[in-house]
Amino acid sequence: MQAHESERHWVLAEHPSADTETDSYTCVPCFRREQDYVDSILVEARNLRPDVMIVQYSNDLFGDDNRFSRLLEALRGEGILPVVNTHSIYPEHWKTSFRPERTAAAFDQAMARHAAMVQVHSPRMRMDLIARGVDEAKIAVIPHGSKPMEARDPLECRENLGIPKDARVVLFFGFIWLGKGLDFLLDVFKDVQRQVPDAYLLVAGHTRQSIAGIYVKYLKARTVMMGYSKRSRFWGGYVDDSMVPTIYSAADVVAMPYCQDYSSVSGVVHQTAGIGKLMLCSRNAKFDEVESIDSQLTVPYGDRTGWTKGLVRLLKDEDFKHAMREKIIRFGMETSWNNVGRTHVDLCRRLTANQKQS
Repeated sequence: MQAHESERHWVLAEHPSADTETDSYTCVPCFRREQDYVDSILVEARNLRPDVMIVQYSNDLFGDDNRFSRLLEALRGEGILPVVNTHSIYPEHWKTSFRPERTAAAFDQAMARHAAMVQVHSPRMRMDLIARGVDEAKIAVIPHGSKPMEARDPLECRENLGIPKDARVVLFFGFIWLGKGLDFLLDVFKDVQRQVPDAYLLVAGHTRQSIAGIYVKYLKARTVMMGYSKRSRFWGGYVDDSMVPTIYSAADVVAMPYCQDYSSVSGVVHQTAGIGKLMLCSRNAKFDEVESIDSQLTVPYGDRTGWTKGLVRLLKDEDFKHAMREKIIRFGMETSWNNVGRTHVDLCRRLTANQKQS
């Protein structure tokens, strides 16, 4: 965004973020997710008096109760235009803490009513909001964005990670929980290894909850029982930013067998595109973007034969690998952070211009 709007940016952050000031931005920690955060955020917003405030919404940060819509309403009362950037649109009947209806649809309707604009990442997310009564004029579709990632030497990265240099590496990256389909991926990888003996599975992720830690232990035990524990590795914790390019560079294919069938997008897809790696994803609402790159990069979750065939082809078929990689790189360029940042700035400028005219 700063490539297109050079003025200083402010970040109103959650505690315990660092109180930071650089040449390009100032970070002000001012709220805690477990508290009624409305007044504490509003105090800092009044001090700054921004024209537009982009609010990165997630339900684990801001909750799915009435606080969030109250925050948006209070910002509008101060003459500030809140743009809500939301990563997922959950099924309208899903239960929330939003009173009195306690549904995802009621929460989204209140959010959209008080926001100046709701920004989503895919046309399907937009359609889902319209279907639950949100004014389509208040919905903007802007891609998640693909940050260019440093490509490091694959052989050196594998050596650093303790992976055989001649391995064909299937990578799972990201937070680990039941919805990510790792149990299914272990079954698929067993079939893949029968056809690609030098295949290697790297699971590089982090668990947010203690129960997920138990799940990871179960997954590790399954690799032992299936006989390929020596051809797999679980990273065992959060991957530091400095290590992310090493993890991706070591991989041949990034696998995303998620079984989350609600409209959203994947940050891992855009990381994979940012470094130009191959990917295979579930064919569901989360991976519409990948379907648009090439339908051969998606397979229905649960289709063990299809997943095995897809991974084997991406590991062995050189012509196919080259064709898919070119398409993924093109997608990464089209959705680059530079392009997405410009779109954000253009949206903010349109909103402020419209406000001045009214």
